[in-house]
Amino acid sequence: MTDLGLRFVRRPGPGGRAANLAALGATAIVALLVTFLIAGSLGLTHRSDRIGWRTTDDGDQKTAVGVVNEIDDMAGGVPITRYDVAVNNPQKDVPPPPGLAAAPKPGEVFVSPEVAKHWSDDLAKRYNTAKPTGVITDKGLSSPDEWVIIHGVEKNSPGVAPADHPKYLDSWNGKALDERMAVLLVLVAFGITLVLFPLLSLVGQAAGVAAKRREHRLAALRLAGATRSQVLWLSAVEQAVLGLLGAVAGLIGYTLLTPLIARIPLGGGRWYVHDLTPSWWVALIVLIAVPVLSVISALIGLGRVSITPLGVVRGQTRKATSALRLGLLVIGPIMLAILGTGGAIIPLLIGIGLAALAVRIVGPFAVQVIGRFMARTARGPVALLAGRRLADDPKAAFRPVAALVLSGFVTGFLALFMPYGMNSTAADQAFEFNPKQGQVAVVANDAKQLLSEAKINGQVTTDDHSVIISIPAADHEKARTALYNLVPGKVPLTNAERDQQDAGMYKDLRLGVALLLGLVFVTGAASTAAGAVGTALDQAGPAKALRRSGVPLKVIERSARLAAVVPVVGVGLPVVGFGALTGLALSGGEVLTKGSSGVILLGAQVIIGLVLVAVAGAAGAPVLRKASVG
Repeated sequence: MTDLGLRFVRRPGPGGRAANLAALGATAIVALLVTFLIAGSLGLTHRSDRIGWRTTDDGDQKTAVGVVNEIDDMAGGVPITRYDVAVNNPQKDVPPPPGLAAAPKPGEVFVSPEVAKHWSDDLAKRYNTAKPTGVITDKGLSSPDEWVIIHGVEKNSPGVAPADHPKYLDSWNGKALDERMAVLLVLVAFGITLVLFPLLSLVGQAAGVAAKRREHRLAALRLAGATRSQVLWLSAVEQAVLGLLGAVAGLIGYTLLTPLIARIPLGGGRWYVHDLTPSWWVALIVLIAVPVLSVISALIGLGRVSITPLGVVRGQTRKATSALRLGLLVIGPIMLAILGTGGAIIPLLIGIGLAALAVRIVGPFAVQVIGRFMARTARGPVALLAGRRLADDPKAAFRPVAALVLSGFVTGFLALFMPYGMNSTAADQAFEFNPKQGQVAVVANDAKQLLSEAKINGQVTTDDHSVIISIPAADHEKARTALYNLVPGKVPLTNAERDQQDAGMYKDLRLGVALLLGLVFVTGAASTAAGAVGTALDQAGPAKALRRSGVPLKVIERSARLAAVVPVVGVGLPVVGFGALTGLALSGGEVLTKGSSGVILLGAQVIIGLVLVAVAGAAGAPVLRKASVG
């Protein structure tokens, strides 16, 4: 049976080549996306590990090797993260911070390559040095685009004094999870949950395309005396070879695309290519997992062949789906509404997963209802044939577009849940300081003197707790340099600049949503295209019989296209609304989307979905035309 299975791969027979190529392409896309998700997740942890020492607070005040204070800074309109570092207990045997030759001494300034390229006179004045002491290597950076300054300061100076509650480091190689990377990893977990079912649907579609062609062949072998185990083994061998070849192609494709993927500015900048390069064990997981999933999907699809081969040959109608599936639609949204955004991550992921699973399970029932309605109300042969096809086998009709319909759920969910902009307009352009009690007047007088010495026109006002310094926009950078040490450990920033510091996370959210939808649409496109080929091969027998009975080929093709469009329009559009309802349930009814971003996203989803269906119909038409000849 093993040799026979390998022979079938080499010589698949009529229509088999198209089925195998479609299955191979879909499996390759699955392998590529799985590799991307695994390598991307690991890449985020690698990036966090290199900069983890900056935020690791694991030392004791008396024995800590160093003290760190993080400060938001700005230069030339670009946000900079500055770390004041003081050596607490010098130790010769302790490795230095990653990316540095030694722990920074007071007055030393180490900068990232981007800061070194844009070193200016203002920065030189602020740090009292004509040029940086050194440049941080990639071993101490999260991204080649990172803007970061490591500034050596005296022990117990402002910001690193015990009263300021700085971070104490047990060593210079702490591995604390960076806050931004931690948020991205949570988003990746949400993304994997949302894309999981479209991805599994694509795996099943890839296996099902080849299985459709071998179904009657295996049924004939069963009727000829082959045992159930022999038939299943034969199918497993054939699908395993296709799955392995697809996995290899996917890994090669990912390797070729890695330099392009590394240019995605996520998490503060581009990636180092080595962060996204899959290790040998990741490649091994993909080479094992993808063929195994393909084999399991194929064997599940061939279960009825191994048990009732006569049913396959006779073309018996599948068992109708149950209306009880509708009850699954309420479980996920209710669970998310109860938990809210403050819930634990795992229950939230389970709730989102249940909502997506409900769409996958209820979809065939909805297709069956629509098909019966079309068949009963048909006024012509096209609608009648399409309706009967949908009603007779709703699972097979829904399977090719399952990933695309699930992408509608993902889009609807994200469009009404994910934030797309800042909550504050940040119109205030004045510097604001909040000195310690009793220091407001002193700070205000010092500010006036510093501005006068720098010949900058500015207005200094005070209230009970703060000093507000209004400066013309053209003089902001010059004024920041003049006021840089007005309050030690506090950089002069406007509210707009503070919002710009925080905007990086919102940019990550927007880009993450775009990447997630990209993955979903790639999955949906592959599944829809593969499904079109599989459906065409599956309908070859009925189409051939219809042509022999005198039905025009145009009628058959039009009914096939209608049967492909109906599940997307009739099920996909309501699913978009269901996804939006789920997003609203999780956010407690508060729409976080600002402006028209959500509307644009939903509109793009509908347009892209319809285009994919049209392309899929065009891809399946030649296969159906050729397979129905005779």
